[in-house]
Amino acid sequence: MDQAKGLRNYFVDNKRQDIFIQQEHVRQLIIQKQDKAKITASLVELEKAWIEFKHENNQ
Repeated sequence: MDQAKGLRNYFVDNKRQDIFIQQEHVRQLIIQKQDKAKITASLVELEKAWIEFKHENNQ
């Protein structure tokens, strides 16, 4: 049981890290004043990842 919990925590932490990386990517696009379409697309992907993460952790 502890192994399963540890494995689940590993995947949760990994997904959380992916979200942080996506957030940093969006920040960099904004700082670099990239094209609005590129920023919007990145924000949409970030939002999808965040919603999926929240959904998985509320089950």
